[in-house]
Amino acid sequence: MSVNVEAPSLSPEWVTWLRDYSATARRFTEDEPVHVSSEEERELVAIKAALYARALTLFDGALLLIENDRQLDFRIQSRGIIEAAMYLIALDRDPAYVEKMKDDDYKNRHARAGLHLKAKKFTGSDDVRKMLEDFVAQGLQGAKQIQMGDLLNGSDFERLYHSYRNVSGDAAHVSITSLNRHYIENRDDQSALLIVDPALDENDMLVTVTELGFSMILATLFLMKIKERTDLWDDFQDLTRRYRELGHAARHHVPDEHAQPVA
Repeated sequence: MSVNVEAPSLSPEWVTWLRDYSATARRFTEDEPVHVSSEEERELVAIKAALYARALTLFDGALLLIENDRQLDFRIQSRGIIEAAMYLIALDRDPAYVEKMKDDDYKNRHARAGLHLKAKKFTGSDDVRKMLEDFVAQGLQGAKQIQMGDLLNGSDFERLYHSYRNVSGDAAHVSITSLNRHYIENRDDQSALLIVDPALDENDMLVTVTELGFSMILATLFLMKIKERTDLWDDFQDLTRRYRELGHAARHHVPDEHAQPVA
């Protein structure tokens, strides 16, 4: 049997905050351009700006999902926003992390090229095959994959990695943890319910929206550090104040053992 279990949606106050933050962040991206003095600085600024654009893109997607009460999808979408914030933190602490990101990208491209060549039916042209073979022949050249757990080592924001891992139970791949949301067994009579579009419980909803919001606030602060000026500082200050108030109010409805810290 397939059912949809109803649960309280995210409060209108939270949805309004998400909309307002999205609108303000979009205005922020239209500020004056950032001037750089070297090629190294240009590259670092470009990567940070692209990470912010990615976070905001996913943030807008999360907003669209929760406006349509797609609660689990909203939680899954939050993972990418948290991840973008984690990379911004790592780059702020160590600009040389750019090289690790390049290595990670090279290693992943190298692995994908090998998979294409090993496919039972290769549909590319001879020129494409030769290009892939030459690329794979270069070897890994010492490139290593980034371990997500290392991004925040020693930082003040390690909570984000724990949130990232928890959401990954739903989002990273098909797992027993994620499937448990869709299949509920009644041990008394051996029946089971299949749940389509499962709702989040109150704690999961609070943790998801607070971590998603916290990640976007952090991403904005790190991008502000590289901009010469913005007229939106007061707007973001007010949004952060509202975020804290919403988070603290919501925590009164969640048992202490599940309470999530709010920035």
